[in-house]
Amino acid sequence: MPAEVQLKIHREPLLKNPRLVLAWGCIGQVGIDAVTYLRDKLGAQEFAHIEPCDFFDPAIEVENGLVSGLELPQSRFYSWENSDGDDLILFIGDREPSLGRYDYANLLLEVGQRFHVPGIYTICAFPSSISHTAEPKVFGVVNDADLVPYLEQYPVTMIEERDLTSMNALLLGMARERGLQGIYLLGEVPPLATGRANPKSCRAVLQVLNAMLSLDIDLAEFDPLIKQAEKEIGEMMKEASWTFIKNFTIDYGDLFQGEEH
Repeated sequence: MPAEVQLKIHREPLLKNPRLVLAWGCIGQVGIDAVTYLRDKLGAQEFAHIEPCDFFDPAIEVENGLVSGLELPQSRFYSWENSDGDDLILFIGDREPSLGRYDYANLLLEVGQRFHVPGIYTICAFPSSISHTAEPKVFGVVNDADLVPYLEQYPVTMIEERDLTSMNALLLGMARERGLQGIYLLGEVPPLATGRANPKSCRAVLQVLNAMLSLDIDLAEFDPLIKQAEKEIGEMMKEASWTFIKNFTIDYGDLFQGEEH
């Protein structure tokens, strides 16, 4: 399918020096939750989408012999006009493409260049052995050496050496070839929380973006969400510990049955 058919632009927003912020559904939901929060908080409006057919294998559910309707992941662009500074383009994808990843990345960068963005920001999770009650770190990768001192101004830990195979890393590499600067932010998530929302990690990434993009968004709404998430994860840990003890603890008395003690 030609690029002009894959990419559907519904309207042409008039944007000044916009930044492009992107995320997909991934482990821990850090990226997609952060960008969705920005979209809803700022009231960003959809202006384009990517047709899903060339990029995702359809998953057809069957229940009681009946095939369900065809639903494919959505990939949408939103714009926000900032009266006090640079505008934003937000991209939210339900999940990373399973097919045509290079073509998909080129469409994302095409939108960036069409609206003359000077740089892109992409967000994901960073699984680690952190406690669920600790304050998560935000890790970072850049595609331009000039961005290293810039990133060091913020509470971001640079990833010195690592093989990255995600769509986020691919996008930064391809952006570099086009002369676009890129920053990849990863919010740390604990082991038991990779399959659920992580409001504390999401807030940590948004705090960095808040400063980088001069957004001045109040993130106090995350406080009760974080408290509830910590409680639920704590209960999960207790349940996991009890299950382990029940299933794997040896009653050593059974080993000495019939013996005198």
